[in-house]
Amino acid sequence: MKSMIKERPSLTLLPMRSTIPIAKSGTDRAETQVYRPFFVSGIITVLTVGCLLGAIALMGIARQRSYTASVWTPYVLAHANSQLFGWVGFFVMGFAMQQHGTTLAKSASFHKIAWWALGSMGAGITLRFAAEPLAQQDPSRWLWLGLVSASLQIVAVALFLYNIGANRYRKAEPLTWPTAFVFASLGCLLLVAISEPIAFALSHQPSREASIAFVAQWFTPLRELQFLGFVAMMIFGVAASKFPGCLGFRAADAGWGLAAFGLWSSGLAARVVGWNVYFQSGLMPGTDSWFRLGGVLLALGAGAMTLSLGVFSRTRHANPSQNFIRSAFAWLLIAGALLILEPLHLRAIGAPFSHAYTGAIRHAVTVGFISQMIVAVGYHLVTKMLMLDERKVSALWSVFVLVNVGNAARVGLEIITDLNRSAFAPMGWTGFVELLGLGIWATIMLRFLLRRSQTYATSC
Repeated sequence: MKSMIKERPSLTLLPMRSTIPIAKSGTDRAETQVYRPFFVSGIITVLTVGCLLGAIALMGIARQRSYTASVWTPYVLAHANSQLFGWVGFFVMGFAMQQHGTTLAKSASFHKIAWWALGSMGAGITLRFAAEPLAQQDPSRWLWLGLVSASLQIVAVALFLYNIGANRYRKAEPLTWPTAFVFASLGCLLLVAISEPIAFALSHQPSREASIAFVAQWFTPLRELQFLGFVAMMIFGVAASKFPGCLGFRAADAGWGLAAFGLWSSGLAARVVGWNVYFQSGLMPGTDSWFRLGGVLLALGAGAMTLSLGVFSRTRHANPSQNFIRSAFAWLLIAGALLILEPLHLRAIGAPFSHAYTGAIRHAVTVGFISQMIVAVGYHLVTKMLMLDERKVSALWSVFVLVNVGNAARVGLEIITDLNRSAFAPMGWTGFVELLGLGIWATIMLRFLLRRSQTYATSC
């Protein structure tokens, strides 16, 4: 294990200097390294109540050979919450506040609000981990704890949005087309954060049957808004604006990008509305047209965004993050293909819905696409902020292999469980394979993030 995380020898720091000119007035940009505590918090989250909890829950599900085993449901829900607001949320907040920065005049307020957002989100995630199993056992006694945790997450999101709105450093530049994705993403973030107390309360009602009915009807569209609305659209917007200048890819194509925005947004809306039409009809054949159309539109949107970014084209220079980015978009395209093929799978097993197949699609997106993008962009930002020579840092090949092998095994075996229940046993170990990969990456990242260095860069 030690040899796997060993960094290449000759890792060097470039000259210690700041790329920000000396400020002359309160409107000049202030230096900040606000990304550090947020990235560290994201890493701690994914290694504990995020990926680790998910891997343990998956092992429990595999042993019981049931995706709906009630004993593991609270931990699956806590895992989903921590992955969304902790693993993704901390990195999005840290990256956004670092990239936008603030002015000298607003620096004190900016940093104070950033710390409050960090603390509020961390407290919300921690309390949610405790609230899920407690509220399932006794909703009348512990419902308040879940409502408090969800409220803290709303506060964190509101503080973050205020900071990147009112306190950000502003350049006199026109908005570009990728901001359409960013604004849509932030809108979805606010919507899903506000819905959390409602979702928690109605999924922990005194009546167990009523709680199950609510989860069955509303958690599918909620997950779509969370991961396909907030997270995926944020990735698309950041990728279109940052990949060309920072990661060596060609300039994003606006035509394909805007087409992707229309297709993805329409597909997301069709999935959310279509699921409710399908569910309320009792999952009757022929009532899933809008839901299936949404899947096709999302797949086309994924293809259009991949063409816009040109991630599989030749780059101007090489860096360790590019392999993860290409792999991430390959998994996004695989998820799109799975969405299109879902009706064929359901016909083959003779069922109107499959927990296994839906879980496989979601895992292809959350681990294959989203987590690999966090690994790639997080690693690139940290090495650039510390002004390290990317030619001499670890290429992270062990991380790349473990995450992709684990994810491929999870997606494939999960689908196979619909056909052969013996696939449950090996599937239970796949989460730990992914966790090992993320653990190696996290170890290297923490070495960089926790070093005391005054070296500082402003972008990328």
